[in-house]
Formats: sequence, structure tokens, C-alpha cells
Amino acid sequence: MVKAYQRYALAAPPGGSLGVVTSTTCGDVLWADGTGSTCLSATLDAISLWNLRTGVQVGVLREEGCEAEVSAMAISGNKGTYIAAGHTDGKVRLWGRTTLQMHVALDGHKSAVTTLTFNSEATMLASGSADTDIIVWDVVAEVGMFRLRGHKGAVTSVAFMSGGTKGLLVSGSKDALVKIWELAGQHCVQTLVGHRSEVWSVAVELAHDRLVTGGADGELRLWNISKRDKQHRAGQE
Repeated sequence: MVKAYQRYALAAPPGGSLGVVTSTTCGDVLWADGTGSTCLSATLDAISLWNLRTGVQVGVLREEGCEAEVSAMAISGNKGTYIAAGHTDGKVRLWGRTTLQMHVALDGHKSAVTTLTFNSEATMLASGSADTDIIVWDVVAEVGMFRLRGHKGAVTSVAFMSGGTKGLLVSGSKDALVKIWELAGQHCVQTLVGHRSEVWSVAVELAHDRLVTGGADGELRLWNISKRDKQHRAGQE
């Protein structure tokens, strides 16, 4: 039986390249809105907004006087109300998507911010850092809510599970561990052991009650998420 696969070709602009040199500390590229016509990329100490139809840089997000490179990015929701940029100086800078103006610089980490994620309501932002800490921020009040400590290596990935401030957060780290955090109690409720090396990415899929983790050991691990006592917990592989 012959299987046919869809081929992808470079699109406009001519040659399909925007000629962008991104930060060596951040390889993230994000869709900037729900139209699929613009994207964001890290360019040294700034974030560039690109029109994909014309290949033209239509915006630059850079704080005057900031020389720290962008090390992580995240955008809130499909329409992208907020853009979050983590930097190597440990700060998280929040920008307005439509205005391209900076709202606030959140200072809490001791070293480079390595991962960022918004919750589904865009009211909270979680940041992980090379300092091994996770900070949960209140986006509306523009302040830190609490710090989560427990990893022994740099935090590489974070994801909200559900439930707002009463929900859970999952994190992966270079210590080869995946941790489940209860936001209301601000503590780790479960540690998932299985990866033999650094965990690089975590992804939550609540519609089918699943969690996927990927690591430097070359493995993807699928975990079931079951409801117990009206609370989500990670189960067995």
C-alpha cells in the first residue's frame, strides 16, 4: 500500500526566508494573532513582529536600556492580548499585543528565565528559570503571587492544567523530574519519575485527560490524568 504525504514548501516572501537572526538563548517562534499572517521571534534583546505575507518587520518590542537577551516567550490566548518575554537578566516583561507598549517588568528570578506560559484566562503567568524556581504572577495586578521550589535543576517547561488559582501546574526540569503543583496550597502534590535524563517539554491535553512529557533520553512519556476527590492528579503511564 502506498501512502501519500502532504508536502510543505516555502511560502512568500520570495525564498521563504525573513532573514532573521534569532537569539541563541531563545528558539521560540509564536503566532501573533488568530489570522496566521503575523508571527513573533526573539532577536537578541528584542522581540520582532513580522508580517508573513510581505516579509516585513512591522514592530519591535524592546525596552530602552535593556541589553539582556530574550530567553523565553509566550502569548496569551488566540488573539494575543499580552506578550510575555523572559530575559537572561531574570526579568519578565509584559507587552500589549495591539499597542506594542510595555506594561511592566516583573523582577523575581536570580538567573535567566527559561520558560513561560499563560493560563487559559490570561489572568496568571507562570515563569520557570535556570535558578530552579517557578513564579506564578498575577497578570492583572502585575505582581508576583507566589514562588514554587522543589526542582534541583533548571526548569525547562511549565503548563497550567485547569481551575484558576485552585487548579494545578505541571513542570519539567533538567533534574529529570516532572512535578505537579497545587496552586491553592502552593506545594508539590506529586512527582512523576520515569525519564532518565533532562525533561525538556510538558504538554497537557485536558480534553482527553492526558499529559505528555519529552526528555533528553529520547523518550516521550504519556501519563493519564484522573479525577480524585474532585481534583486532577497525574496517574500511571
